[in-house]
Amino acid sequence: MLRGRLDIATRSRIAGWAQDDHRPHQPVALLIIDNDDLLDRVVANQHRADLAAGGIGDGRHGFDVRIEGGLPGLGQHLIRVVRERDGAELAASPALIAPAGAFDAHETSLLQSLLDGIASPAGIDGAIVALSAQIDRLTARRGAVRPAARRALVIDTTMPARGRDAGSNAILSHVESLLRLGFAVSFVAADGAPPPPDGPPIDWRCSPVNRSVEEVLTREAGAFDIVYLHRLDAAACYMPLVRLHQPRARVIYSVADLHHLRLARRGFVEREAALVERARKVRETELAVAGAADIVLTHSTAEAAILRRCVGTARVIVSPWAVTPGKPRRSAPFDTIGFIGHFGHAPNLAAARRLMFDIMPRLLAANPAITCLIAGSDMPPAMRLWAAPGVELLGAVDDLAGFFARLTVSVAPMSYGAGIKGKLLDSLAAGVPCVATPVAIEGLQWPEALAGCVATDDDGLAAAVLALCDDPKAYRKAVAAGRAMIMQDWSATGVDAALRLAAGG
Repeated sequence: MLRGRLDIATRSRIAGWAQDDHRPHQPVALLIIDNDDLLDRVVANQHRADLAAGGIGDGRHGFDVRIEGGLPGLGQHLIRVVRERDGAELAASPALIAPAGAFDAHETSLLQSLLDGIASPAGIDGAIVALSAQIDRLTARRGAVRPAARRALVIDTTMPARGRDAGSNAILSHVESLLRLGFAVSFVAADGAPPPPDGPPIDWRCSPVNRSVEEVLTREAGAFDIVYLHRLDAAACYMPLVRLHQPRARVIYSVADLHHLRLARRGFVEREAALVERARKVRETELAVAGAADIVLTHSTAEAAILRRCVGTARVIVSPWAVTPGKPRRSAPFDTIGFIGHFGHAPNLAAARRLMFDIMPRLLAANPAITCLIAGSDMPPAMRLWAAPGVELLGAVDDLAGFFARLTVSVAPMSYGAGIKGKLLDSLAAGVPCVATPVAIEGLQWPEALAGCVATDDDGLAAAVLALCDDPKAYRKAVAAGRAMIMQDWSATGVDAALRLAAGG
């Protein structure tokens, strides 16, 4: 009778013990079988203290096989250990080694060792060709494992960061909506940056696994039901590739804002003929890209009207992004105004300068106690040197709710721009009324109750700020109207309705 046990069965080690009852002092010859193939022959004659202590002969009945390089492949292995003489099997045999869940450090080290041995240029070129072929095979296998849900690929120029800018908030909101609508969502950004730590649970495609947008589109040709292109740069760059490699996909182009409109307005304000000419060329590109898409999304009702005149009413859909109202404030601080924006965006930089140097002097003349906080991401070094009475430059703030909690009123003194101003929405959602120019509120369903918060010139903007600070009743009315607009027009329900229509029902 064969005694013994298979104690260890891993990709790199197989160990146990064996003893023949009829020949207790004679070592047993064993065969190790991997998936019905002979892996090794071993004699169970190693000393094990635990066997000796247990009275199993003199303890020299162990075997321990180390597999240099590990078992081949990442698939499943069924390990059997049997006596060579008659095929009798050890206890605990067979042992199942499950498929490896990932290409782990062990396999990576083996591959690296193999590649390190290649020295000649011809050998390196051959390895690149071979590895590229294997990457193509793996990508094809990945694409073959199709989820039951319809697949959506979202493409942007940069990886979004929640709270950094309106574009990030919008695209993350739309991704979350696609998930709620039942899509399996993949996201790839041209900058290859890692995904946001607080991003939704989707298939984030980034380096080093996916080195480019082009790679995803070509290696997974025909795999997606929807391709969503966010912003002009991404749409202009990748639209031809999308049409070539994803011919059955419904292509959605989200404009974010109309760049040509912003450039033309800036050129007019700054009296720069070159900007106006550039705006004309950008307009041609924007309308060509919009014409090539199946559906065009815009957040602005004003920009929707422009697009519908150019590409047709049926193909243009107004879609908000979800803005979550904060808890109503019990009381507001007195005499503190503020502005927050992404300062990589020229209209925000110009608005901050206007607030600091043109509007604040008017406010201080009427109320010397008033203070102004200016915050935002990507504040340029030259801006950090600005100085003016009553103004504090904060730079980027991580706690948006905490910033708005310090304000009586926010101010959006945009002289030019396009699209929806995200931080204006955030202000109203936080219960902070916003005094703004007509450009800043363009494209919104602005409540009549907030008409007094809109002015064109610096004197009018300063007067609107002072009116809110001095009239508690008007202030409470403005707070309620702003929050009501957010809840009505900028909800997740509204996003889902628009995305469902854009996706074709």
